[in-house]
Amino acid sequence: MNTETEIEQQVQTIINDMIKECLEDPDALSCITETLEAIPEELAVCSPRLVLFTQDNCPVCTEDEEKYSSLIQQGKVTLVNANSPEGNGIMEKNNLDATPSLVLLDCRDNLIAEIFDSNVVEGQEVVDNQEATAT
Repeated sequence: MNTETEIEQQVQTIINDMIKECLEDPDALSCITETLEAIPEELAVCSPRLVLFTQDNCPVCTEDEEKYSSLIQQGKVTLVNANSPEGNGIMEKNNLDATPSLVLLDCRDNLIAEIFDSNVVEGQEVVDNQEATAT
């Protein structure tokens, strides 16, 4: 009989494998957001989350906040100030030293992957197009 911890680890392994496949996708961000949305609630024991680390007085951070604003407003990306106690702790824990940084973290704030996308953000456009189609 599996304990809750063993089940959580098995589910986390499945999710991580799905995410790794997304990282090979040219539009990794859309793939990751779609994968996270597809995880059934009862299996989302330790669901990963996308986090955008920014900081004050950082023009590039402001640009990224605007670029990902739709995903942030939809709750698909969490915005965290790198200088806040939470942000500083997570960044130190995962040896992250640059802002802005878009990363995928597990539920214990361990780094799964850094998300690098091209200058054209396909993920946001795809989400916006899906919303337009739904209405």
